[in-house]
Amino acid sequence: MNIMKLTQAELASTTGSQMLKWLEKKSTTKSEYKRLYEDFKTIIIMQQAGFYEQADARLLQWKHLPMPVEYYTYRLAIASKAGGRRLAKKRFKALPESIQKHAKLKPWRQAVNQNQWWMAATGVAAAGLLFVGIQAWSPTSENAAPKEETDQKIAQQLAALQTEVEQLKKENEKLNTDQKEKTEAEVKQEESPVKEKKTTKTSGLKPEAALKEAVAAVQAKDYQKANDLLSADVLKNKETAGMARFYKLIAAGKLKKTTQADYIAYREDFPKSGYMSDVLWMQAVYEQKYKKGDYRATLQELAQQPDNEWSYAAKAILSGKSTLGD
Repeated sequence: MNIMKLTQAELASTTGSQMLKWLEKKSTTKSEYKRLYEDFKTIIIMQQAGFYEQADARLLQWKHLPMPVEYYTYRLAIASKAGGRRLAKKRFKALPESIQKHAKLKPWRQAVNQNQWWMAATGVAAAGLLFVGIQAWSPTSENAAPKEETDQKIAQQLAALQTEVEQLKKENEKLNTDQKEKTEAEVKQEESPVKEKKTTKTSGLKPEAALKEAVAAVQAKDYQKANDLLSADVLKNKETAGMARFYKLIAAGKLKKTTQADYIAYREDFPKSGYMSDVLWMQAVYEQKYKKGDYRATLQELAQQPDNEWSYAAKAILSGKSTLGD
């Protein structure tokens, strides 16, 4: 498959949201995954904003921990977006040999290594295995040769995680069944007015619960659901207003229902918000896309924020090293 088509297919899939759920579950039992879970939420936002170089750089800093095979396909897609086939090939070759030969990475193996004698390698794990507990590369030695792993070690790792894999499969099947039943129930209610159905979905929810569901909806890219959940009650509640207004900007922005004034109003209402850099970035993207205001002035203000991925990005754009939306 053409590497660009492969990249688009990967980013259009649900791999990112599945990885987020996996990291969230893992972080409840293993503290070293908690930072990765928080970090991955930012990476997904960066991907959605089109800032692939920064997302790739952030992933490169991750610790040496066992990860699902889906992580590697997502990782390669981000690298492909950030630097094309050359960077994707570089990231691919930095993986342990056992990962390179995994059945699920066969399309990537073919895409980045055309005419290589090992393209026909069969992989060391069955194609039907959803997760594989093999270690990621060390970020401190990106250009070093991948560490060789023996078949015995791989077998031990797979055996240790087999129970977890089977449990995750069962949970996925249950989620699919529940979703199917929910869809069938909604179809039966088609004769009810649309407004009544929306009221049923959100009625009875406390602002905190509605906000939690809205955040999950944004992470799952269900922006319409998130926008509906963030009603006036949630937006005006003292305990939820700041975070709710931020996620409302994300959801409404994706639905093309925001204006420049919305971003400015948020900044005026919440001058000490921890999301200030994110909002400035979204405002700059909006201004550049719709030719409203001076997006470079907004980027200059963003560049003055405490060091983070967005302020670094603003500085890179202002210095001509990058462009907004690349």
